[in-house]
Amino acid sequence: MRRRRKFKRTSMAALGTAALLAGPVGAACSSGPTYEDWAATDGAAGRINLDEVQKAFKDSGSATEFEKRVNEIYEGDEIVLIKAKQDGDSTTLEGWEDLNKSKEIDDQDDLLFTIVKNNDKHEMRGHGSNGYYRSNFGGGNFLFTYMMLSAMSPRYYTPINRYDTMNRNRSNYRSSSTYRSQVTKNSNYFSRQKSFARSSYTNAAKNTSASRNSYLSSQKSSGAFKSSSTGVRSSWGSRSSSGRTSASSGGFRGGGGGASVIGFVRPSLR
Repeated sequence: MRRRRKFKRTSMAALGTAALLAGPVGAACSSGPTYEDWAATDGAAGRINLDEVQKAFKDSGSATEFEKRVNEIYEGDEIVLIKAKQDGDSTTLEGWEDLNKSKEIDDQDDLLFTIVKNNDKHEMRGHGSNGYYRSNFGGGNFLFTYMMLSAMSPRYYTPINRYDTMNRNRSNYRSSSTYRSQVTKNSNYFSRQKSFARSSYTNAAKNTSASRNSYLSSQKSSGAFKSSSTGVRSSWGSRSSSGRTSASSGGFRGGGGGASVIGFVRPSLR
C-alpha cells in the first residue's frame, strides 16, 4: 500500500514537471512568427505591385495623389518617398522606401522602382527584389511636368512636411475594407509574375540591396520584426482547413488584433 502511494506521488510530480516544461513551449509556439517567416513577406523583402504603380502614374493628377496611391499599394512597414530629376531631354522618377525613417531619401534607404521618360516614351524598371520587372509604355508627361513646376527646379522630392500626413493616411487606409481588395490584387500580381518571370523573379529576391539587408538584420537583432506590420493582413476572408487563407477567394492570411504574418501557421498543441 505504501509503495502504491509513493508511486502515485511520483506520477503526480512527474506530471507537474511535464506541465511546467510544456508551458514555455506552448508560449513559444504562440509567440508569433519566426524571423524567416517575416523576412519572406512581400513587404519585408521590398516587393511592390509595379503594374499598379504604373497605373497610378498614368492616372494621378498630382504628385501628392501619386505618392498617396503608391503607399496604399505597398505593404512594407516604412513610407515610400518619391523623387524626380530632369537631365536634358530625360526625366527620371524614383520610388524609395524610407528604411531609416529619416523622412528624406538617403543612402540607407532602398530603391524600389524607377520610371524614365525620354520624349514621349516611358520605361519602368524594378530594383532590388523587383529587379525582374521592365515595362515600356507611352502616354503624356503631365505628372512629370507637374512635379518639375511644383518644385520650380529640375528636381522634385517628397516634402518632409507631408511625411506625417502620408503616414496617417496609410494607417487609415490599412484599417479600411479597401485594403483587402488591394492585398488580393497584390497577391495575384506576384503569383503571375512568379509564373511568368520564373528564374528572374526568383533571382531578384536574392539581389536585395545592402540597405535592405542591413534593415532586415537590424530588425532581427532587435526583435522588432515581431511587432512589424509588414505582411500582416486583416482577418477578413475565410480560412482553409490547413489554417491558411485562400488568396484566390479574396481572403487574407493573418488577422487584425490577433495578427499573424503571411505564411505563418500556428501549430496546434495537443
